[in-house]
Amino acid sequence: MLNAFRTPSHNPSFFQVRAGMAPTRDLLDFCVPVNPYFPPPELLDEIRDALPDLVKYYPDYAETHQAHLAEWTGMPSANIVAANGSTELITLLCRNAAAPFVTPIPTFGRWTDLPRENGLSVSFLERRREAGFTLNVAEIIDQVIMTGARTLVVCNPDNPTGTVLSAPEIETLVRSLPDLDLIVVDESFIDFSDVESAAALALRSRNLVVVKSLGKALGWHGVRLGYAVANERLAAELRAQVPFWNINGLAAFVLRRVLAHAPAFRASLGRVKRDRHNMIGRLMRIDGLRVFPSAANFVFCELPDGVSGQWVRDALLQDHGLFVRECGNKLGSSDRYLRLAVHPPKAVDALCEGLREVLERASPA
Repeated sequence: MLNAFRTPSHNPSFFQVRAGMAPTRDLLDFCVPVNPYFPPPELLDEIRDALPDLVKYYPDYAETHQAHLAEWTGMPSANIVAANGSTELITLLCRNAAAPFVTPIPTFGRWTDLPRENGLSVSFLERRREAGFTLNVAEIIDQVIMTGARTLVVCNPDNPTGTVLSAPEIETLVRSLPDLDLIVVDESFIDFSDVESAAALALRSRNLVVVKSLGKALGWHGVRLGYAVANERLAAELRAQVPFWNINGLAAFVLRRVLAHAPAFRASLGRVKRDRHNMIGRLMRIDGLRVFPSAANFVFCELPDGVSGQWVRDALLQDHGLFVRECGNKLGSSDRYLRLAVHPPKAVDALCEGLREVLERASPA
């Protein structure tokens, strides 16, 4: 089972890991950062009732998805691109990006892998541990100017560090780089923060595209839903590149029905924020573990000197049934770092107990 972790940038799937577990062992997933309080049971019941039609008939067309996303986001339909997960948009944007390409690291692996796979000249701006992995706008602008970049990508909040730039900082960044061919702000985890989206800024910007995954916040990675917001020209160019019927029937139904559950969705985000505060406080009491502030639904942690993150990951999985994200295969990170998805207090009890036990018997790698 542990051979499954030999992947270049990502982890094996939850299903692959669970299939390798002993049948009697439950798997508690701290790897995949997903909203544990959404969807509500009522929405699952609606899907169950509609499932025969959802798998029998073609889904709606793109204009319908845009209209539903416009209701959900408050953005004009003409400025929205509906996608089969944010990764579909990331693939298109990297395929057509102008080089040099700049992005801070560590960050989401698709933003580091795809530019190089497409033969782009890439410059990485490394986040520094001594600065708590935060960056300021001036550092990013200096990197763009120094490298002669044509494309800039910033994840906000960043994955895996959880660091975030404020809305005024993002606006300063965009207005300071008007000549770039493309600026992308990936806001896949912004719902869990207190930061305002840059989507409204994208409507009036020449070169800004805001990318958003819905799977994290809705609690449904498997549904594969995402979207982009941009000015009408950029949005139309992106829509022209996505396949017809790129949104499957189940995802289309979720888009159609989720607005009716908006109060439950907002309440779920508040619960995740409270859980994050609790989880950070609990983790900070574990000897030798350094915990960094986070604006997302995960926490970035540094292991003690000489302790291998791969060893900790494997021990937690095999001995405690705890699945965590070890970040050694992320550019700009190392195996001293874990990304831990936020969970309710009872699950955090199990995590802290497992981490204490494993770290107490850890020996330097």
